[in-house]
Amino acid sequence: MSAAPNPTRPQRPKVRSDCVISSPAAVPFRVPASFSGSSTPLATPRSAGARSSASLHAQRNPGRPMFIGIGGGRGSGKEHTCRNIIDTLRRLGHAELADRVVHLHLDDFHRVPSAAELEQLRLGNEQINLDHPESFDFELLHGVLGKLGAGEHAEVPVWDRGSLERTGWRAIECSPRVVLVEGTLVLFGREVRECLDMQVFLDVDSDTRLGRQVRAAIEADAQVDLKRFLDRYLFVAKPSFEEFVWPTKRWADVIIPKGDRNGVAIELIAQRLIDLGQDP
Repeated sequence: MSAAPNPTRPQRPKVRSDCVISSPAAVPFRVPASFSGSSTPLATPRSAGARSSASLHAQRNPGRPMFIGIGGGRGSGKEHTCRNIIDTLRRLGHAELADRVVHLHLDDFHRVPSAAELEQLRLGNEQINLDHPESFDFELLHGVLGKLGAGEHAEVPVWDRGSLERTGWRAIECSPRVVLVEGTLVLFGREVRECLDMQVFLDVDSDTRLGRQVRAAIEADAQVDLKRFLDRYLFVAKPSFEEFVWPTKRWADVIIPKGDRNGVAIELIAQRLIDLGQDP
């Protein structure tokens, strides 16, 4: 007989995903500003399912850009990988193709916190878990990808991580041949995955990723509270990676060890773009 639910523990909303089975989620979207030093046991992912036949076998419209999703944990080098792909295209003599590569950041698609959430943030009672699926507006991202795929004008939001708000919008001015969209959870949602022609996961060990995040935090603020930073990593960021980000590796067509430092893999992806006739 199943145990009765604990009435003292509020039930968190279900996470709409086909990557994990945790319901309610083990890692909350809104977390206390201070941590107790304990975390909820993580859920076990389901066995891998088949990718959508539409994303695997659909014939691409010659005028449609090629969409590549690049996922992985924070500190794995997703943004640098996109830049390296563009630089490699130029080095191989395809500057015109490189000029028509659009680079989208999933972080720009963070949803705007509600007034109540902003008030709690202002009071210092809690923080927003920016690695939780509920933190992102996947519907907006899907709409932008759909417009770009149809050859329509699109605008993408600009997100300020410090103030947790959108500071404006930027227009996609060129007619892209390739769209690189990168982020921790870019492979999380089925609707977004089905827009992608290639799905990439950067497989970088946790020590390297943590070291990069600590270095970035110190470079941004020399007075950063390292104990608070590491507490958040141990009790929020790391469990969120294991529950939400790591399971998306199963959807990847290409897994890149060493992330942005794997020059061989990056050159192969760039060459693949050229071979697919992206350069006019």
